[in-house]
Amino acid sequence: ITTRDLNIIGLQASLLGAWSVGGVRNVLAITGDPPSLGDHPETSGVYEVDSIGLVKILARLNQGMDWAGKTLGGATNFSIGVALNPVADDLDEEINRFLAKVEAGAHFAMTQPLFDPEHWHAFLKKIGATCPIPVVVGVWPLTSYKQALRLNNEVPGIVIPENVQKELEAAGTEARACGFRLARRMLDWAKTELAGAYLIPPFKRYEEILEIFG
Repeated sequence: ITTRDLNIIGLQASLLGAWSVGGVRNVLAITGDPPSLGDHPETSGVYEVDSIGLVKILARLNQGMDWAGKTLGGATNFSIGVALNPVADDLDEEINRFLAKVEAGAHFAMTQPLFDPEHWHAFLKKIGATCPIPVVVGVWPLTSYKQALRLNNEVPGIVIPENVQKELEAAGTEARACGFRLARRMLDWAKTELAGAYLIPPFKRYEEILEIFG
């Protein structure tokens, strides 16, 4: 859930409804991109709180209280997730915000897609060798060298290392198979060092993601 479109009252209402009616138990708390980056550039976001504030709202609901500290009829028990980008341009700011989310009550984190374990190792070294909460890494099977270049050069928050780009370029017409092998490699690594992984299907073709397990 994003804080872009709702104020605190609206966020609380949505979360309580999701808990009691929708059966939602896991929430990823994010700030969200501004509307100017989407289909409605003339509008503005609400952003009464950011993702850190949203984690605080969730934590209070889990304690049976609303944002104002009033006691509710019962407590939720959300598992609170937050976003984490180990390859952020301003890594110090990313770490500060991540630690603030943890302090606010986050239970787990989900990363942007990573393409090299060394990016995670460098992040761990930066924060002190251990991560305070479980982390689930994003795994994205690349399908071509051209796609890798576009993602690396045009999509904020994504870094595809040069060695991966070279592997895809050298693969030529077999670049898609190469990309899926690289994704399987990341998945195998995640099993040994992280709490888990989530898979991003190429071009939203969800059935193709099964090839990673083939």
